[in-house]
Amino acid sequence: MNLKKIIPIFLLLIPVIEIILFIEIGSIIGSFNTILIIFGTALVGIYIIKYNATTYMSEIRSKLMNGLRPDQEILSGIIVFICGVFLLLPGFLTDFIGLLFLYKPIRLLSIRRYNIPSGRRTNSPKGRVIDVDHNKDE
Repeated sequence: MNLKKIIPIFLLLIPVIEIILFIEIGSIIGSFNTILIIFGTALVGIYIIKYNATTYMSEIRSKLMNGLRPDQEILSGIIVFICGVFLLLPGFLTDFIGLLFLYKPIRLLSIRRYNIPSGRRTNSPKGRVIDVDHNKDE
């Protein structure tokens, strides 16, 4: 199945699942508690987006200063940002997915799936750059 067929199905299926979960969980815990949980997770999502942006930027900067490639930190920061967005969206399924990937071992497992080693040295020349002017006219 190609991506052009999966995305529309995914975009239609997620809201249907969210509505079903709202009805089922709301009937168990009550509508007021359901609304409180939705607003609470939205506030947590906003906090995660704001706080972790500065945290991951400082980690990336320190790795770059040490001459290391910050591949895992960049991917981890992107995943945490997406988790914050999922928590910001109203719904129990998106909240569950967001909370699941906030758990660091699961996040690192998903990053390692793409075989990105951590701590590789960058190929920076460190002062060994030779600047050459080339004129075709001469």
